[in-house]
Amino acid sequence: MRTVMRLLVSGIVGIQALGAGTAWAQSDIDASRNNAIVRAIELAAPAVVTISVVSYQRETVLEPLFEDFWGLFGPPLARPRVRQRAVEGIGSGFIYDDAGHILTNYHVLQGADAIVSVTLPDRRRLEVEVVGGDERSDIAVLRVKGDTSSLPRVALGDSDGLRLGEWVIAIGNPFGMLMRDSQPSVSVGVVSAVHRKVSRTIGNGERLYQDLIQTDAAINPGNSGGPLVDARGRVVGINTMIFSNSGGYQGLGFALPINRVKRVADELIRYGRRRDPWFGFRGQSVAETDPYTLSQIGVSVDTGVLVTEVVRDTPAAKAGLQPGDVVLAINGEVVEHPLDVDFINWALFVGDTAEFDVARGSKTLRMKLRLEEYRE
Repeated sequence: MRTVMRLLVSGIVGIQALGAGTAWAQSDIDASRNNAIVRAIELAAPAVVTISVVSYQRETVLEPLFEDFWGLFGPPLARPRVRQRAVEGIGSGFIYDDAGHILTNYHVLQGADAIVSVTLPDRRRLEVEVVGGDERSDIAVLRVKGDTSSLPRVALGDSDGLRLGEWVIAIGNPFGMLMRDSQPSVSVGVVSAVHRKVSRTIGNGERLYQDLIQTDAAINPGNSGGPLVDARGRVVGINTMIFSNSGGYQGLGFALPINRVKRVADELIRYGRRRDPWFGFRGQSVAETDPYTLSQIGVSVDTGVLVTEVVRDTPAAKAGLQPGDVVLAINGEVVEHPLDVDFINWALFVGDTAEFDVARGSKTLRMKLRLEEYRE
């Protein structure tokens, strides 16, 4: 009898231990589900909007009922009709301040005839106005009309502090026109690289796709303009572009760093435009200049940008730059072509200081320029 009782007691204890172990295991699972990624998404996703736009394209058509009839009389007598075809587009954006300003990519709105809707994940449709946009930076700002006190907002982070390998989350509405759903989707990856430069030919040399954040978080059509968020739920970039041979995601996504985006947005809000800074000189590539000409003006280097004109009363003139000088580097970045100078210039802002390394004859000089707004 005692043996039986001992077995029963040990069995009860074993069942209790098993139950406690199961409870602990369940607790661990619940804790793991509520991880940093989940919390970051819960913080940021409510402020992500879906932006739907439409453009109208003219096309020539024959009415189906009359096409065969007019065809009997040959092409000269055909009576085509011109109509407008609506082409829909979709992108993402996010509300980031108490005034109801929305950040997105310029190319989300570019070419659109109208903004059809701006929708929050809770299905609220927002009435907005365009504050301004900058094609070179690929940044645009919208503003919600009316009372903005109940709107969700994201917190902006520090893109300069990003570390390779840290978790990031891309939030947006890829293929939203197919799903017809305002709920954003998320993809998770890491920071693959920072300060990425894209060839000047991307965007026909008119887009400043420089200093980009590279991530392997999946970015697809419709993600453009949505936030790239760190593990604390703060926006560190705007999802902007991918590199792909097929048109789909291949692990190479790029985002504009939020520190730069914020500076452009501040200018758009304050001035209604992005003020163009400039150095105030024109030049040509030393490598593309006739060697005899170079020898005649005393150029002793074989790379850089040869200064051909300095505009009076500009930052370049005030700093002492002269025709015949060769600009070797700006802010430590080597320049070899005038477009290199343009890209560095576009990345700066009115009031910024730029440091030039210049070859003048056999001497190397260092000059500091304070950028001013471009004037014609």
